[in-house]
Amino acid sequence: MKDRLKLETEKGVDDNNSRVGVSVAIEMTNGEASKLSGSALLIPRCRSYEVLAEEVARIKEELDTLLERSKKIFGAEGGEEEDWQVNENMGAEQIWDILAKIKDPELLSVKFNSLRHQKRLEVADYVFTHGNIFSGTASVFSTRYNSEKGTIE
Repeated sequence: MKDRLKLETEKGVDDNNSRVGVSVAIEMTNGEASKLSGSALLIPRCRSYEVLAEEVARIKEELDTLLERSKKIFGAEGGEEEDWQVNENMGAEQIWDILAKIKDPELLSVKFNSLRHQKRLEVADYVFTHGNIFSGTASVFSTRYNSEKGTIE
């Protein structure tokens, strides 16, 4: 993220009323090579260094939590490493057999949502017609599944 974060300052009438926040540069492209860029306020403008430091610490904590969660996705937890790889060539039943072994709802969501939309619909149809949606992973799936988007939230 080097050079993507920037201090945003807002000068007050006197030095006591100045505020400082942090923004992040955002750049998006579509499939036709069009670019849209801008920035978003990551930390709202704060009136004191102490408040800004608290906000930075909060974001660091959130990033550490996300990093810890990513260990499960990358299989870096140590211990027994599961093979939860799914791909588009598998059938819905085969994909669900793999996904049903995942106990972490976040990891289940990441793996399922990484599939193409059509494949997600096929797997969802399989779960709702063949799975026990009242217990286990199928229960988590059924409560978090968004049928309009075809994703697990």
